[in-house]
Amino acid sequence: MLLVVCAGEFVMAQDDSLLQRKPFVPGGIYDKPFITRLGGKTALGGYMDVVGGFERAAGVNEGWSFEARRFNLFTYSVLADGIVVTSEIEIEHGGEEIKLEYGLLDLEFNEALNMRGGMILSPLGKTNLVHDSPKLELVERPLMSTEVIPSTLSEVGIGFFGAFYPSELSRMTYEIYAVNGFNEDVIEATARTTIAEGKNKLFEEDNNGEPAFVGRLAFSPVFGTEFGGSFHHGSYNIFRSEGLDTDDRRTLTILAVDFEHTESWIALQAEYTAARIQIPSSLRGIFSEKQDGYYVQATLPFGEGVASRWLRSRFAFALRYDFVDFDKIIAGDSHSRITLGLNFRPTQDAVLKFNYEQNWVADRENNVDRSVRFLVSMAAYF
Repeated sequence: MLLVVCAGEFVMAQDDSLLQRKPFVPGGIYDKPFITRLGGKTALGGYMDVVGGFERAAGVNEGWSFEARRFNLFTYSVLADGIVVTSEIEIEHGGEEIKLEYGLLDLEFNEALNMRGGMILSPLGKTNLVHDSPKLELVERPLMSTEVIPSTLSEVGIGFFGAFYPSELSRMTYEIYAVNGFNEDVIEATARTTIAEGKNKLFEEDNNGEPAFVGRLAFSPVFGTEFGGSFHHGSYNIFRSEGLDTDDRRTLTILAVDFEHTESWIALQAEYTAARIQIPSSLRGIFSEKQDGYYVQATLPFGEGVASRWLRSRFAFALRYDFVDFDKIIAGDSHSRITLGLNFRPTQDAVLKFNYEQNWVADRENNVDRSVRFLVSMAAYF
């Protein structure tokens, strides 16, 4: 017999058996599944990016500035066959902002029907689902995906997802969730309609007790080509208190369509989104009720294997046009952007980007301010 001291506990064990250690506190910090059930159930990873920029606006040079934009951490845990917990912890600006981008539990019944719950990455547009810096060919995300969607849009909710195969070559996927939705800061946070401000920051409750719904349907006729359509709809204001109606119920609806096609010599992407916001009658004409935006992008890879040290290396040219209209009723209040990019990827998971941007921003009186920016970025998965 052996007398073993383990974290303050005495345990009797046979010489020829594995020592079963009793935790100091059952269920405490040293009694967790990832410790007590070793064997590769949890995978860790992440990505990082650093961005440098130089801007000239209204004849004034802002000079160079560098930003430790993101250092994000992924976890992926397989609890059992068909039971997965995964998360992304977003660390921005050198730790100035730390938040959970998504943290969810998937129950995979079969490929066509699966259940998901937790902090969900909302399937509103393709860019909101695919936006990691090492994955994107340009430094900045499209304007419509930050100003109208707004990316990154994460919401607490529960729902279903799955895939069907209409033919040997084609695939159809869907996601549909009930979520907390947006709040009244859509119109109350600033002096204009700003959808991004209405993202629910209280992840433990809904502001009005009525769920919103978000979903996406995508069809891929062949590998490398995809058409997608998505929506988000729900009330955003507090219209009932203690069972009594206190205000008119007002809704926010966002629709998006996206397209992607990839060949060996070119990749094409496009996305369009439109938002409809119900505004109190007293604020109509001051706050916008309709917003939309779109982008089109082409990427041309070249020079594969030119860098002899990295046999899978490649270069790429990228060109994108962005447009966002913050108020469809008036002529101004819009933002246009053209971006030219040159990339070098030593491997698929790391990229060095050089971007040149021209921006045209029109105010509500349609006065246009023009600016240019030069950006350099390094990003990699790990």
